[in-house]
Amino acid sequence: MYELGIDESHHIAIPDGVEPASLFLLTIGILGDYAAEIANAPDAEIFPGEELQFAAKFFDAYLASKFDGALEQDVLLLASAAYYLAERPGSSFVLAKRLVSAADNDIVENFLRWLLNAKWTEPLTGFGAFSAKTLDLSVEISSHFISGFPGASALHKSFSELRQAVYQWGTARNLLFTDLVVAVAAMRVEASSWELLPRYTGLPASLWATALQRPHFPKELWPSQVLLGMKGIYNGLSGLVQMPTSAGKTRSLEIILRSAFLSGRAKLAVVVVPFRALCHEVGGSLRESFASDDVKVDELSDALQIDFMAEIAEIFGGEAPSTQYILVLTPEKLLYILRQQPALSQQIGLVAYDEGHQFDSGSRGILYELLLTELKAILPHNVQTILISAVIKNAEPVANWLIGEGAVVVDGTTLFPTARSIAFASWLESTGQLRFFDERPVRRDKFDYFVPRVIEQQDLLKKPKEKKQRKFPEKGEDAAKDVSLYLGISLVPQGAVAVFCGKKDTAEGMAKRIVEVYTRQYQKPAPNNFSDQVEIKAMTALIGKHFGEASYLFKAAELGCFVHHGNTPHGVRLAVEYGMQKSLLKFVICTSTLAQGVNLPIRYLIVSSIYQAGERIKTRDFLNLIGRAGRAGMHTEGLVIFADSSVIDDTTTKSWQFDMSANLLAPDKSEDTSSSLLSIISPIRDESQKLILPMSFSDLAQLLIATDEQISEWAHLKVRTVQKFTAEWLIKQLKKKRRLQKALESYLMSNRGFDTPDEFQNRAASLAEATLAFSIATDEEKEQLQILFRTVAIYLDSVAPRQDKQHVYAKTLLGVADARKVEEWVELNRETLLSFQTNTEWLLSIWPLFQELLDNMFFHSVLPPNAPYFLAQLWINSAPYSAILASAKLMGGTRPWGEGTRKLTELDIMEFLEKHLCFECSLIVSAVSQFLFGNNLTSEEASVLQFFQKSLKYGLADRLSISIFDAGLADRVIAIDVAEALRSSGYSEQFASHAFETHRDVIASSISLYPAYFKNIFDNIR
Repeated sequence: MYELGIDESHHIAIPDGVEPASLFLLTIGILGDYAAEIANAPDAEIFPGEELQFAAKFFDAYLASKFDGALEQDVLLLASAAYYLAERPGSSFVLAKRLVSAADNDIVENFLRWLLNAKWTEPLTGFGAFSAKTLDLSVEISSHFISGFPGASALHKSFSELRQAVYQWGTARNLLFTDLVVAVAAMRVEASSWELLPRYTGLPASLWATALQRPHFPKELWPSQVLLGMKGIYNGLSGLVQMPTSAGKTRSLEIILRSAFLSGRAKLAVVVVPFRALCHEVGGSLRESFASDDVKVDELSDALQIDFMAEIAEIFGGEAPSTQYILVLTPEKLLYILRQQPALSQQIGLVAYDEGHQFDSGSRGILYELLLTELKAILPHNVQTILISAVIKNAEPVANWLIGEGAVVVDGTTLFPTARSIAFASWLESTGQLRFFDERPVRRDKFDYFVPRVIEQQDLLKKPKEKKQRKFPEKGEDAAKDVSLYLGISLVPQGAVAVFCGKKDTAEGMAKRIVEVYTRQYQKPAPNNFSDQVEIKAMTALIGKHFGEASYLFKAAELGCFVHHGNTPHGVRLAVEYGMQKSLLKFVICTSTLAQGVNLPIRYLIVSSIYQAGERIKTRDFLNLIGRAGRAGMHTEGLVIFADSSVIDDTTTKSWQFDMSANLLAPDKSEDTSSSLLSIISPIRDESQKLILPMSFSDLAQLLIATDEQISEWAHLKVRTVQKFTAEWLIKQLKKKRRLQKALESYLMSNRGFDTPDEFQNRAASLAEATLAFSIATDEEKEQLQILFRTVAIYLDSVAPRQDKQHVYAKTLLGVADARKVEEWVELNRETLLSFQTNTEWLLSIWPLFQELLDNMFFHSVLPPNAPYFLAQLWINSAPYSAILASAKLMGGTRPWGEGTRKLTELDIMEFLEKHLCFECSLIVSAVSQFLFGNNLTSEEASVLQFFQKSLKYGLADRLSISIFDAGLADRVIAIDVAEALRSSGYSEQFASHAFETHRDVIASSISLYPAYFKNIFDNIR
């Protein structure tokens, strides 16, 4: 109740005759018995039971309840030791940081504090009868973790000698703490990297010594990391790794990479990450880990240009490179590189795929799956392949497809590093409560306890002429949103909060709501009171420069509330993520970006809805989402709250919603990882998803390669003979399937070879058999997949009969028809295109091509018709978002909405800029470059087009700011500010590489008022 900020006058009184402290004897007995069992056989495999977990949670709960402040240090010590012995080292460390060790304390107890904090370079202090033996042993343990000597067997002997001495002369308290000392020390030594890495990798400790002696390299392995070693992953075996969020995945990947480099198995390692933001995070983490090694970590530019050759030129040299490389990139970027330089695949020694469950995430999922299909066919047989995910229920079939029969599957899904509590909001009376469910499966009628008065309405200030009293939180249709914000505001004093929303506009709406609430003089302290004030000012400065100080995003930032979703500006997203990671920021409203592997360590996750873009969120994605609550090493427990009170309060019309919510918490209800290729061949259903359109698959396959006119004609004829289908719906579903199919077209063209058409069709059918979709399909679906691949092969040969043309088209990542249109446009306009000198000329010329190729309302139905082009001009000329949004408003921009129209929203425009211009249009520009210049990008004309593409990608108008952005200061505002500061200081070069050497003080001054993320990046740019 302290945690939820309930006034002490409303705390539930402990019933007469109930004394929580009476459980101390039981829990201490459980802990002591388990410690003694380990101490008796320190190198034996002893598994912690539920009783030990109970003891750890009891001590932790006792601390949180503030029953007896005088006992806090003793209880902390017991709780930290219990968590460590229960194989939750992260939770143990959280409590250990609160321990106070004084020179006049009993030395055995200080020894336990010292062991739990694991600061091996700090000497042990204390006094007591066993000082000599204890101090000597602490020196031995320090030496082991710093240099690897003495080894485990010698230390176990010393542990035994200390224990014998204490058992002979010590008090009962001495005995308990000595058993805990020996048990914790023995487990630490058994998990020591000095002991385990040589064993698991077959490499001598001397090879590992340089890394092990670095301050930030893990001196011991967590349970999940030990499991990887036992399964042979560190020794070069390929496998699928399932690891819960915050169980040590990043460190595990570092160990896998180091082992591959040290053993000589790899000079080049590739880490494929499906999302740009996550790619940046993984790249940054690995860059930091390998900063002192002869290892170059490249997070290649996300612009699809042939700009990577200069960065990795040494790999293609005549001699084997001395430097080792890690390339961190998205599937799109890797596929683009491999299409341009197929020889790169022969240089790869290790490939790791992160977030490996994303094969059924639409066109991106198809791209990911086909990339893996292509890579597993062309990579040398000895390349180590690792697929990493927190949630793959059908792990064995997926592993067998990617790696082969009998592939190693590392199932670490039960190794949760922290505990999580689950609560549902209930609001039947004037004040609401939280009902907590500890048992699994969750059942409505079996909640374990409740906390009352967690929701209390407050009157808000009425504006002039308002008659109705406004309250917060409000009851009614949007109560779940208000309750989510209310609970987040209540909990943020205790730790970082994330409010999950199913849609971007909901997240934006909640930011507007929190601004409105505080404008109306809401009395609870805003989240900014619990955040770092310097960082809050820095974030508001950045957001103000982007959106203006009148925007709700700026005002929300002033309150310490930040929005994080797919259309949030790239630099702002990076700054929010870093601020949350470093505990500088404490309150974020987000969409499923939180579930996509991005490291936002939070203590509280508040779920405003179980729907995502109108559909119930998948169980596997939800389990990944809640894994963010209670980050190991930061919290001992996370709390997940379902804020929609109707889910639990409405037992009639909405009872099914509770069951759906409960299913989201059950790993056994998790969906299998599927393939979006299967959605291409799936039958067409009506809008209710209940009726299937009667048609043969052969007819469907032919429609997938038909023209738009043919599809429209078919749809209008079809609806005359079938009910509950409209022509518009049929056209929409077919276009959706065709968009997915374009990735397949590109894949087949890249594998075209020089076969005859009949041979190509047979090969296409064989390629279908190599996909994940085929490996998990039914017999009927397998036949349909082969028909689909054959049909697409016939279509490719009809559109591009020459095989060499298909090879070139494949490099563009476009479908065959689109690639052909781009080629024809380039040939028609070649002379003119080569004469262009400015971005304005390029944009004006290429805009009709964008309109022709992109099936997007911004290019076809936004009014006035010239509005999108005008906004794109502002974008490439570095106009801030505030100016672009204001211009759209001034033009009266509208878009179709139902039967009518509505005004363009900020989200509409941000999606146009951040998605359509940045990615979809950039892909077309890449294709233009391919047909105009091929691989010859050294000419002045080619540099003009490259400059235009990066301007379109980043929204920047000059080469210097683009160069600054590419160097890592990846925000439009900051890149512009730094470029202006450099020019003002006399810097005259077009590129920033020298400025980071010669004008560091100018750059540092320019970014001094901006978020900590950019200062950290700047410090690492040399």
